[in-house]
Amino acid sequence: MSFSGKPTTLVERAIPNDGFWPDLGVSEFQTGYRLPAEYLVDLLAEGITSAMGEVNLDLAKRKAAWQAGGINNVVAADPLLLQERAFYAASYKRAVYCRAKAFLLQQFATVNRRESAENLGKEAPETHDLFLTYSQQAVRLLQGRSRITAVLL
Repeated sequence: MSFSGKPTTLVERAIPNDGFWPDLGVSEFQTGYRLPAEYLVDLLAEGITSAMGEVNLDLAKRKAAWQAGGINNVVAADPLLLQERAFYAASYKRAVYCRAKAFLLQQFATVNRRESAENLGKEAPETHDLFLTYSQQAVRLLQGRSRITAVLL
């Protein structure tokens, strides 16, 4: 059940990726990130696809470096080449799903027109920023960077 109180119907719809990063799924997203039941499946799929493209762009250098080292797929990588492959795959999914949720939460006020939606709409920027932060933390982790970067000016 979503936070709207309506039961969520899980949708088995695969979102294919580029062959290097793991494929994604609408039902996995619905289960792990508790989205409102009012969202149409196409909107969920669009959110995941857009977020996947953005995260893939952010991780292009990391992907190229791993491919140069002989890793052609994060999930199926040789454990000798990529010991933490399950962790990296999970971090990638977190980056995508958190970014997708940040995008979709902004849409909720337009999906739900009840009076309570006004309050949700007012809180959306804070929640949006929180999920974007989670996404960026996962991207930075995959890039081999810490959560914070400091530069001497």
